[in-house]
Formats: sequence, structure tokens, C-alpha cells
Amino acid sequence: MSASLALPLESPRTETSAAPHAPHPLHAADRTWPETNCYVDLWIELLHLRGLEPEAMLGFTLRQDFEGDQFTFFKPKAADLEALYGLEILELALYETLEDHARLQAARGLPVLVEVNAFFLPDTAGTTYRREASKTTIGILALDPQERRLDYLHNAGRFQLAGEDYDGIFARGELLPYAEFVKPCGPALAGSELAGAALALLRRHRVHAPVENPVTAFRAALAGKDDAFVQRPLSAFHAYAFNTTRQLGANFELLGSHLAWLTAQGAGSFDEAAEAATRLSQEAKAFQFQLARAYARGKLAGLPERLAGAEATYAAVFAALDRALAAG
Repeated sequence: MSASLALPLESPRTETSAAPHAPHPLHAADRTWPETNCYVDLWIELLHLRGLEPEAMLGFTLRQDFEGDQFTFFKPKAADLEALYGLEILELALYETLEDHARLQAARGLPVLVEVNAFFLPDTAGTTYRREASKTTIGILALDPQERRLDYLHNAGRFQLAGEDYDGIFARGELLPYAEFVKPCGPALAGSELAGAALALLRRHRVHAPVENPVTAFRAALAGKDDAFVQRPLSAFHAYAFNTTRQLGANFELLGSHLAWLTAQGAGSFDEAAEAATRLSQEAKAFQFQLARAYARGKLAGLPERLAGAEATYAAVFAALDRALAAG
């Protein structure tokens, strides 16, 4: 399958939804975590848009750790994207305006990945849109400077914005953001070749997985806090949950999908590990509700102990995975 990312330059529409784009099954509404984090979600849909299989890249989820105050904000590795899909991520030097550079790269058919303010993203209506500043990453597919319209990927979909939102995204006169663009550098793998390469990457990531159980570290960090921690405003809960329970749960749901995909491709028998990873994602969601109740009560007592099940499940994921890898 070709690795080309060239996209037809359509005239952006005025409605929030862009040209027909059905989200990938990894973003299905019935998943425990329909959205993960902005960068991973963007890559899932970017690959899906090109007819590639994003499940193949997800072996990097094995490397998630607890970083003392948050779970690793997990991202696909640039080397994996190049090896599996023939795509490289290059920094976009912004010596002119972001708008000028994005227009040129989009005209070349190369998506531009840039951190923007979600305050100006209409697809976040009901959360951050026109409510509060929030950093997030979008993939710019096309833009029309004269009409002030933008076609972009964000989270689980493809959208468009215009007018004042367009001006806000490009933030004229403000500090230029960090931006990248995605460029084909070789053919994408497919079939058994793709599955074999994904399995090899999984083995490599297993070597670099945390030595100590990160759920245990999370439990200890939470146990070190007092009631004042859960007596803060609701906004503090949302920020903490996003960076802890959501990152943990979404990461392991994607790992479960990756292992199920490898099994379906005939690259091994990972059913037990996939089931355990999926169970951990569900336990993280259940704990998030318990965390919310702790904030509602203003009491932390008993909460850290409720992570015992997730601790055991994390260990079960890796025990099952190691058995499957040894048998392969």
C-alpha cells in the first residue's frame, strides 16, 4: 500500500463536520475510552484516513510508567511510524507565519501537526470551546486564507472551522508554536510483513517496559496526599484524572487492541494478555469514578487501597504477555 499522504484540496465548509470521515474503530463510542490523548488520537485518524492500520503501531504502550505526578503521556515512536508506515515526522521551521507554512505544506499534501488553543476548536463545544484555554494538537489538512477556513483532524474526527476561530488558531502576533509535518519516506508495510514488524517492535518495547509496577507507584503517591488534595475545585479533579486514570486506562485499552490485532494477524496468541489489558482499562475507569466521589466528599480515606485490583491486573498483563512471547 502506498505511503503517500497527499490529500485532495477541497474547499473547506462552514459547518463543524468536514468531508465524510468515519472514525476508526479504535474510536468507537462503545469503547471504555473512546478518546485517549490528542496526539495518539490524531495519529490513529491520520493513518486511518490513508487506509493504513493504526493497530500495528501500538506496541509502544508497554512503556508507560508513573512519572511521580502523572502517567506517561503516551505517544507513538517516530521510529515505529517510519518502520511500519514509511512516514517521518519533521520539525516545521516557522520563520514566516504558521499560516503561510501550513498553507504551503498542505498544498504539498503533507499534514501539519501543531499545538493550538482548543478555545478556538468548535469540535470541543461543551468542554473548552469558547470557555477556557487548553493546549491540544491538531493535524492541518487544508486551509483557505481568503475565506479564513481550516480543515483539520482532532481527537476522533475530521472537522472544519472558520472566521474568528481561524484567526485564533493562527494567533497572529503571538509566540509561534511548535509544529511538525508528516512526510512519506518509503513504502508502508502490509499484511504479514506489517504484523511481523509490529511483533518485532512489541518485543523491543517489552525490554524497555517499567521494571517496577507503575500502578503501585501511583497508589503510593496518592496515599501520600491528604484530604486537602480532594477538596480543590472540580477543575482540579478533571486535570488530575486526565493525567492519571485516563492515561492509564486509555493506554491499556489500546494495548489490548494491539494484542488482539496481532492474534488476528496470526503473529502469536495474545488473547490472555489482551483480555488482562482490557480489564485494566476498565478498572482504571472504575477508579476514576471513585476518585470523583472522593472529590465530592472531600475525603481521601480508603481511596488508594482501591487500586489493589489494578495493581494485580497490571502484573497479570505482563505475565501473560511474557508467556505468549516465549511461546512465539
